[in-house]
Amino acid sequence: MAEKQASLHSGHRARLKARFVREGLDAFEDHNALELLLFYAIPQRDTNELAHRLIAEFGSLSGVFDASVEALTHVPGVGENTAVLIHLMSSMFAKYEQDKANANLTELTNAQAAGAYLVSRFVGKTKEQLLAVCMTHKCRVVNTVLISEGTLESTDLNIRGIAEAAIQNRASHIILAHNHPAGVAAPSAADIEATRVIVLALRALHVQVDDHIIVAGKDWFSMKSSRNFRDLF
Repeated sequence: MAEKQASLHSGHRARLKARFVREGLDAFEDHNALELLLFYAIPQRDTNELAHRLIAEFGSLSGVFDASVEALTHVPGVGENTAVLIHLMSSMFAKYEQDKANANLTELTNAQAAGAYLVSRFVGKTKEQLLAVCMTHKCRVVNTVLISEGTLESTDLNIRGIAEAAIQNRASHIILAHNHPAGVAAPSAADIEATRVIVLALRALHVQVDDHIIVAGKDWFSMKSSRNFRDLF
């Protein structure tokens, strides 16, 4: 009986893998896609039930991938290796998107290029982050620096961090960017005021702030491209 169950289990895995190779993931239900991933952390058990359990626990497939290792290991059937593999996925996808953007976009000369570049930087981020994209006078990216994480509480601290990033990377142009993980891609009153202060401060250092991009998921907003805010720059 046990041998028969093992044979059925092995056959199911082989069929699911073959289906992925043949069709890709587009035709898969979320639990089937997660089940397939779990094959590589749990070689000897049926992973379908665990896939369902994880999605029920975290609300969605993306919720599973965004969960911390600690939270994942609290789910029955999830060990450390499985939790690390799951948690790795969103970070790996972010690296993939960043590498793809870097390969195709070396110069951020317009809002579309900057938006595409920065959306990839915030994939999987659940906390608000402020980034400074340091560039040459030809808008070629030199480095993208994390200035702060969490609620922006101190404009002075942010200016200091951005100025240091510009000096260390010998940047003559900078694009500011931050994300709204649970919000919309639009600037708040605090964002607008912070942008105004930062632009003026960096102008005194002969560093041009070209734009401030706000990202929410796959959506982004360019303050420089909006007629309501372009005068800030």
